Amino acid sequence: MRTFVAAAVTIALLTMPAYSQGLTNGKKHHPPEQKTEESKNKVDEKAYKSALDRLPNQKQNFDPWQNVREKPQAK
Repeated sequence: MRTFVAAAVTIALLTMPAYSQGLTNGKKHHPPEQKTEESKNKVDEKAYKSALDRLPNQKQNFDPWQNVREKPQAK
């Protein structure tokens, strides 16, 4: 009988940490709601467009190596 009680107490003590991880202040813990993929894409697209609007206009023909290259000689 002692063996049975000792085994039951041991099992109960070993399962307490796993059980308590699911509880918060005596209430079950629910994970935060997941945003839907569509609304997340809309937010990302809006942030992307606003970032592009903040970029200054750049020259299309910018060449950082223009002073390094030799100019072609006329034949």
